[in-house]
Amino acid sequence: MNIRHLALTGVAIAALSTPATAQSVAQPVQPEVAEAPAVDDLDAEEEIVVTGARPRGSVIGDIPPQNVLNSRDIRATGASSVEEILEALAPQIGSGQGRSGGRPITLINGQRISSFRELRDVPPEAIQRMEILPEEVALKYGYRADQKVVNIVLRERFRSTTAQAGTRIATEGGYLGGNVDLTQFSVQRNGRTTMNAHVEGNGMLTEGERNILIDPDQSATADQQLAARSLLPTKRDVRLSGTMNRQLGTVGATFNAEVEHRDGRALVGLGDTLLVPLARNTSTDSSHGGIALNGTKGDWRWALTGNADVQQDVTRTERDDAPGDRSRQTLVSGDFKGTANGKLFTLPAGNASTTLTIGGSTLHLDSERQRLGVASSQSLGRTTGEAAVNVDLPISRRGRDFSALGNLTLSANAGVDQISDFGTLTTIGAGANWSPVDRLNLITSWSREEGAPSINQLGDPVLETPGTRIFDFTTGGTALVTATTGGNPDLLADRRTVWKLGGNWQPSEKTDLRLRAEYVRQTVDRPIAGLAVTPTLEAAFPERFVRNGAGELISVDLRPVNFDSSERQTLRFGFDFTKPLASRRPSQALVEQLRGQFGGARRPGGAEGAAPTAGADRQGARGAGAGGRGGGFGGRNGGRLTFSLTDTLTFVDKVIIGPGLAEIDYLGGDAAGQSGGTPRHNVEARAGYFNNGLGARLSANWRSGTTVDTLAGDELRFSPLSTFDLRLFANVGQIPEVVVKHPWLRGSQVTLQVDNVFNSRPNVRNGAGAVPLNYQPGLLDPLGRTVMISFRKLFLPARSFFRNERGQGQSR
Repeated sequence: MNIRHLALTGVAIAALSTPATAQSVAQPVQPEVAEAPAVDDLDAEEEIVVTGARPRGSVIGDIPPQNVLNSRDIRATGASSVEEILEALAPQIGSGQGRSGGRPITLINGQRISSFRELRDVPPEAIQRMEILPEEVALKYGYRADQKVVNIVLRERFRSTTAQAGTRIATEGGYLGGNVDLTQFSVQRNGRTTMNAHVEGNGMLTEGERNILIDPDQSATADQQLAARSLLPTKRDVRLSGTMNRQLGTVGATFNAEVEHRDGRALVGLGDTLLVPLARNTSTDSSHGGIALNGTKGDWRWALTGNADVQQDVTRTERDDAPGDRSRQTLVSGDFKGTANGKLFTLPAGNASTTLTIGGSTLHLDSERQRLGVASSQSLGRTTGEAAVNVDLPISRRGRDFSALGNLTLSANAGVDQISDFGTLTTIGAGANWSPVDRLNLITSWSREEGAPSINQLGDPVLETPGTRIFDFTTGGTALVTATTGGNPDLLADRRTVWKLGGNWQPSEKTDLRLRAEYVRQTVDRPIAGLAVTPTLEAAFPERFVRNGAGELISVDLRPVNFDSSERQTLRFGFDFTKPLASRRPSQALVEQLRGQFGGARRPGGAEGAAPTAGADRQGARGAGAGGRGGGFGGRNGGRLTFSLTDTLTFVDKVIIGPGLAEIDYLGGDAAGQSGGTPRHNVEARAGYFNNGLGARLSANWRSGTTVDTLAGDELRFSPLSTFDLRLFANVGQIPEVVVKHPWLRGSQVTLQVDNVFNSRPNVRNGAGAVPLNYQPGLLDPLGRTVMISFRKLFLPARSFFRNERGQGQSR
């Protein structure tokens, strides 16, 4: 019996499979469905085995994804790169647990990668599904639980060459930028290859092009000064990168390499002679190599990753009355990490498992500086060894003897870092993952970890920038000062304690609506932060602020310091909604005409932009509307209507500078920096529509207003700010009528993007209703509204026209 057709209905057989193990209960059991055959393999007989298993490429452990996007969901974002996909998903992948707001941890096919560079240039069309998972999943891969995890599962077969070019302008003029990308990508069962060339650049935007107001005392040279200060520097960026992955028996080996050159030029004002603009020129050259090995040994999965990087930064600051300042920084680093995950022993509710991690890194920073003809240098080095363990214990499982609590797993983790310049730093944590009923998952975790300041925070070259505009919260006015930035070698390690309670709930199996919320409380001993020009900080660090006899600020030292302690409490909550839309089906005559142009057997099926066939698309998909035959030019449930909303509500954000010193309350009138205090609310929203090759995506961000008190008895009011970005796109290759008339448009996408649609800018006023010079809208947001137009062309092998867009993407 030919059981190819059985694969398309294999979901119905999943219930007959054996009970899931502790590592396979995160999702309803689904069959591993073989991909649809290629066009020229239609008559070949092949044996397809349907077994009860999690979808290919799933992550380790029993924590279910907070959301899963299949290929049609990804296509509906209109994204042309993985970075754009992550931007479209920003409300869902943000985290309140990390030290910074960096990108989430990324995996490929449920496996570790050496760095984000491995998947940055993968075309979205090659992605079968994306899983968004909570921070606790990171522990199972040897990371700290402080960023969300995004698992990207690639198609088993795909090949394309992609060219993209775009240009961006500011509607107020003065700015022009552009980029060009060329990418070759292929993936087969035995590995994948990526080659990318990237060029990007933009011109300079000066204060004169935004009509910035300056101090009336300097009005005699206003035009000269405005032309001599840049709001945005010039930029040139050239990058070449490549990634090769091969399956060697049971081991997947990946090597990644990249070289990059960046340079820029900024104007910092007129010198003492008031004759010529002074400039700061920067140049960065970097090279990178990375390796990742992933394999299995019995019940254990292991991974070994390593990276080597060299980067040199050169900064030259011109002076008209003395030799120019010059700094050079060379950073050489390397790291490796090995992880192993497997079964420890069997409990009534399932298998107890552990993740073991061991790693090391080395980093060396050399910096040289010449100022006023005097040379100085310093050299910093750091060697780190690390080891960590994470243990998961299943307590209860639905469908087993121990099932009264639903699905419940307890976990504990511990780690130690031995750092050459800071000694031994420790991390401990514990958590619980509880699913009392289907589609409801609750997670709580607690961690305490010690962290050393980065080598850059310790040893960045000290730079002095004259004529820097600073708002002086002591006097309530704007001052032109000499600002000192760079590293501080006296920084101490901090200790961060985080407690989290989160939940994810899908109320109805038939409606793709997911509710999510997480409360996070962070306390930090000896937190590291930069300084703001406030009376409280000036009293605590008087040596960092210099005033003249009239009390006017003339210089500030903004290098980072250690405070005594800090506390922050946030509630991040929102929802995600997706609704499949019926798509238009082309006539059979039009389909046959396309087949005549591009080749392929005469059978119903897809074309450009289609989702996988019913079985393949159902694999790991969200269920509603994932199936359906008919391929790319339509078919049922081919379109998408999406909406996502997240509000980050901050309850507490305060710092104690030192014992016996005043408390800083960023929610209660103190300044966190030149941007004011901390907003109580920060709302992110995304809405999207895509169908029949045409789509639109609207991104909206809103933050509540803040008020900062000044020593002069005045208030500085930062108004609420709303910004909207609109992206309109046409996947022209999915519109059959256009492709028939213009075959060269096959695989093409045209995008029109308008950022900051209403040209909204921060509005800051003092008690008298005036705008301080330092808070002019053109200084806070120099670009304002911008318009970007891009054209992207996906070059597909001729005979893969129908195969690619049914989701298989393979040509021989």
